[in-house]
Amino acid sequence: MRLALWMYQGTAHHGVGRIANSMRGVHAVFHAPQGDDYVNPIFTMLERTPDFPRMTTSIVSGRDLAQGTVRLPETLRAVDAQVHPDLIIVCASCSTILLQEDLERMARSAGTSAEVLVYDANPYRMQEVRSADGLLTTLVQRFARPQAPLPTPSVNILGPASLGFHNRSDLICLRRMLATLGVQINVVAPLGASIHDLERLPAAWATIAPYRELGQNAARWLEDQFGIPALTDAPIGVQPTLRWLRRLVETLNETGARLQRLSTPLRLPPLTAFSLDGMSAPSSVPWFARTADMESYSMKRAFVFGDATHTVGMVKFLRDELGMQIAGAGTYLEEEAEWVYQELKEYLPPDDSGSPKSSFLATDVFQHVARRIADLSPELVCGTQMERHACRKLDIPCLVIAPPTHIENHLLSYRPVLGFDGADVLADAVYTTATLGMEKHLIDMFGDAGLDYDEPQTGEPRTENQELRVENRASANGHPEAGVSVGAAEPSAAPSRSVVTEESNRATTPSSSTVHPVWTPDAQAMLKKIPFFVRGRVQKNVERYAMQHGYATITAEVLVEAREALGG
Repeated sequence: MRLALWMYQGTAHHGVGRIANSMRGVHAVFHAPQGDDYVNPIFTMLERTPDFPRMTTSIVSGRDLAQGTVRLPETLRAVDAQVHPDLIIVCASCSTILLQEDLERMARSAGTSAEVLVYDANPYRMQEVRSADGLLTTLVQRFARPQAPLPTPSVNILGPASLGFHNRSDLICLRRMLATLGVQINVVAPLGASIHDLERLPAAWATIAPYRELGQNAARWLEDQFGIPALTDAPIGVQPTLRWLRRLVETLNETGARLQRLSTPLRLPPLTAFSLDGMSAPSSVPWFARTADMESYSMKRAFVFGDATHTVGMVKFLRDELGMQIAGAGTYLEEEAEWVYQELKEYLPPDDSGSPKSSFLATDVFQHVARRIADLSPELVCGTQMERHACRKLDIPCLVIAPPTHIENHLLSYRPVLGFDGADVLADAVYTTATLGMEKHLIDMFGDAGLDYDEPQTGEPRTENQELRVENRASANGHPEAGVSVGAAEPSAAPSRSVVTEESNRATTPSSSTVHPVWTPDAQAMLKKIPFFVRGRVQKNVERYAMQHGYATITAEVLVEAREALGG
C-alpha cells in the first residue's frame, strides 16, 4: 500500500461508509483502531444533511489485542438495540485487516436481530470507488427478488450516493426529465433506498446508471439476470441529453412491446416541456455559445482531469458545445483509463507521429498531474480539488468537475451536472472561471473611475542590465552573493552561460542547466502592452519558446516570432 500526502480516492472502508450512509435501515460498523474513525467527521462536514452518519467504529486498542478482548460483538449488539437497522455491514479498516481475524465468527456470536453482512473491503486490493461499487453490486445480488413488471413504463436509477459529486442535484434533474416523459421511478439506489426497495428492482422496465464509478455493474447484473435493459450513458451537455432521451424512449417502447403492456408508444414532448418554466428552450447553451463572449473561447485551451464519467463528459462538452480546444485529459482511475482514452482519442491533440496517446494521462499521483498542467499552461483546467490547489500556484483558472472535493463543492443550491439544467450550470461555471480578471482589464483600459484600483505587482522579465548586475555581484571565488538569485549564471571558473552571437542571437555553448533568457528593452515594452492578467502566461510561454529554440536574449523580433509560432 503506497502512502502519499494526498490521494485521489478514500480508503476501502470510506467507500463502504458512502453506501451505508446513503441507505435507509442500513448501518456500517468498522472494526478499526481509534485513528481510523476519521470517516465519520468527513461525512458530518461534507454531506450537508441534518442526519448523523450511519456508521459506528468498534474500537480495537493495543490493550484489547494484548488481553485477547474482542469488542465487535458487543458493538453489534449496541447498534442493534439503539438504531434498529435492517442490515448491519461489518468492515475491517486498513489497519485491522492485517490482524486477519474471523469477522464472520465474531458477527455470528453477536446474536443480533438485524441481518449482518461482513464485507471484505481489502484496502490492499481496492480503494473507495471499487469498494463502494462492489458493495452496491453485492447488495443488489443479495436482495433483488423476481418481480412482475410494473404495468406502466418505469425505471430504476442506480448510482446517486452519499458524497457523490452533485449527485443529489443530478437526481432532481433526472426526476424532472422522467416526470416530463411520464415515466415512473421504481427504485433509486443506493441514495434513500432500503433493502426492501432493492427487492423490487426487477420490476422496472429499464435501469438508468449514468456513473461508471458506481451502479453500472449492478445494472448489468440486473440485465443479465432479469433482462432489464441498462442505459449507462451520462447525459452531460445538450446534445448528449437529447440522444439519451431518445434512447430512453426507444428502450421503454421496446420493453413495452415485449411485455405487451404499452398501448400507446412513448414520444418525446416539445423540448420546451423540459425547461424550468415550461415555455422556453430547455438550455441556453446553444445560443450562448454563439455570442461574442463565447466566440473567443475557440482559441482557449483546456486540460481536463478527474474520474471517468466527468472527465469524458466535460471534454466533449467543452469542445462540442463551447468550441474550446482540448490541450490534454486524463483520469486517476487507472482501471478505467482504457475506456476514457477510447472515448476521448478523437478529442486529444496528436503528437508528431499522429498519436494522441501523449496527450492522455492516467495516474493517481497528483504531482504528475501538476507537472503536466505546468507544461501545458492551458487557459482553463477542469479537475478535482487537487488540480485547483496546483492551479492556484500556477495562476491558472480551475473549475472543479469531479471528486475529490471540498465543502464548497457540496452546495445547498440546485447545481446538477446532468441534463439540460446541468449544461447551463457547466457553461456558467466555465464562463465565470475562465474570465476572472476581465473587470480589472477594463479598468486598466478605461481608468479606475476613482476606485484607486492598483495593478498587482508581478515578476518582471529579466533584462540585460539586470543580468549584468547579477553577474557583477558574484563574489571573487565564483559563488553568488548571499540572497542573490542568479538564474542561469554559473561560477566564473566554469562558465556555462550561453555565448550569443550578434548574427543569430542563438546560444552556441550548451549549458549544463537551463539558461534563463534575458529581455531587451524593446521586447519588454511590447510585453507590457499585453493585458496584465494574461501577461505572466505570455511571458512564460515566450521564455519557454526561446529556450527551446536556443535564444539567450528575447528581442522584439523573437517575441513576434514566438507569438506567430504559438498562435497568439
